[in-house]
Amino acid sequence: MKPRAAWPVLAKKAKEKCDQAAAAVIKGRERVAHLQQSRARMEMLYEDYVRRSREAESKPHSMAETLNFRGFMQQLQALIIRVDQDLAIANAELDALKQALRSAEHKRIQMETLMEQDLQRVREHALRREQREMDAAGVMLYNMRS
Repeated sequence: MKPRAAWPVLAKKAKEKCDQAAAAVIKGRERVAHLQQSRARMEMLYEDYVRRSREAESKPHSMAETLNFRGFMQQLQALIIRVDQDLAIANAELDALKQALRSAEHKRIQMETLMEQDLQRVREHALRREQREMDAAGVMLYNMRS
């Protein structure tokens, strides 16, 4: 009895899918981190412009300057909202990728277990056959002596 050739192939394919899913999770995490960094930069920029706006209000300035400050701060707020939306989407995608990775890991473990069980059955079969041959040889030697 020989081990089945299908199990190593299936285990290898499951491992490859696992590796692909892990790479996708890493990319997803990088995207989330990038979006978080972008949001933090925009938040700092917004706070800086709020501070500058307050400083400018204490000095004489034109209506155009005030409108420019407010317009830019509104644009920053809109960008922050957009990044928050993108971040929510990226987090949802990351959760889906993590679930796909868990599923791929489960399948990989399943295939490796089946391959190991097949190898164990082959080993057990070989041991039983060897034991039968030893028993037959022992009986033959016993019969030859008698």
